[in-house]
Amino acid sequence: MLEEKNFLQLPKQLKEHLGIKSGNNVEVTITQDGLIVKSPQKPTEIHERRVSTIILIILMTIAFLGYFIVRKIHYIPLTGNESVATLSLGLTTLSGLISFSTSFILLKHKKAAVVQAVSWRNFPTVALAGALISFMLMAGLFWIAGNLFKGATFDLATSTAIFAMITLIETQTMANLVPRLSSRLLTNTFIAVIVSGMVLAMMSNQNLYWWKRNLSFLGTTNAKSAWEFNLTLIFSGLILIALIDYLFVSLKRVFPKNKQLLILRVLLTLLAVDLASVGVFPNNVQLHLLHGKVAGYLVYLVLALIIGIRWLLPNVSPDFLHLSWLIAGALLAGEILFQVVGYLSLTAFEILAFMLAFTWLVMLFERLNDYLEPIQTRNYVVK
Repeated sequence: MLEEKNFLQLPKQLKEHLGIKSGNNVEVTITQDGLIVKSPQKPTEIHERRVSTIILIILMTIAFLGYFIVRKIHYIPLTGNESVATLSLGLTTLSGLISFSTSFILLKHKKAAVVQAVSWRNFPTVALAGALISFMLMAGLFWIAGNLFKGATFDLATSTAIFAMITLIETQTMANLVPRLSSRLLTNTFIAVIVSGMVLAMMSNQNLYWWKRNLSFLGTTNAKSAWEFNLTLIFSGLILIALIDYLFVSLKRVFPKNKQLLILRVLLTLLAVDLASVGVFPNNVQLHLLHGKVAGYLVYLVLALIIGIRWLLPNVSPDFLHLSWLIAGALLAGEILFQVVGYLSLTAFEILAFMLAFTWLVMLFERLNDYLEPIQTRNYVVK
């Protein structure tokens, strides 16, 4: 059976602006604010992107090579202070940020429909989130590679080739992310960063039996690679701030002058700042009291959000409300089992509370995304 085709008739000027002609396929997205028509990229635009990517990779590779020539280092370790990993985390992350920013600015100036939902005000936070995500991903991959290939060292030519390949992948990926920007993408990224960071921290400390102490042990000086755990919390907090900024600026168009949403935004921003602060102030001896207070505020903020969501979230559904009360009840039950009954250990209680709070937070962002995400997407053939 032949696939049914939908035809869309567009004015001549609009077709010229989109760079399409009769017979081309376009994707039409129906949103809360109207229609978004996505057109295929023009060959000239693709060529421009490729040229700029090549120039950026060459410049970063020269910087990488120049550093080790100046330092007179001819054999470079995979990981360490002066290594492929260290310079890649710096230079490659910078190249990804430049690639992302350049692609965004070009598409924004050309008024491409794919980035119109992202305002100039959102751009710094979204770009920062993208850079942080790529940094976290590379740090995790280099940690795994460092454990798999302990003591690996490469000559200058091989190291430069590895760096150039990593930078090429990074710049291409970051540029390709721009047309796919959405609040749901940032939400999924936040989930991936915090979960993968936690898992990596747990795995790297499995021989230290961290679970016999508490979850916060993973960020102390007694833990192995404590920076991974602390940076996960800091970066997750920063990504969360970017996501909140992106979401609530967009939500203003759907719910203008809504005071309840403003209160919700303030509480969520405080939660994000507090989450980052848990990583900034690890549970070391000298910071134990401050860490305890910051972690305690995190619990209070989550409970305040769950209890107040009925009044803070517009058109809250009964299902979401019931699930919120169920999670609040589970948090309270965990507190009783830990503090009163003594059934749960500190680590078990911390992990349970984190999982419940994290699950509810993800549910909340999915609900907020529902207000903004397209209702329907269909493919049309231009007449």
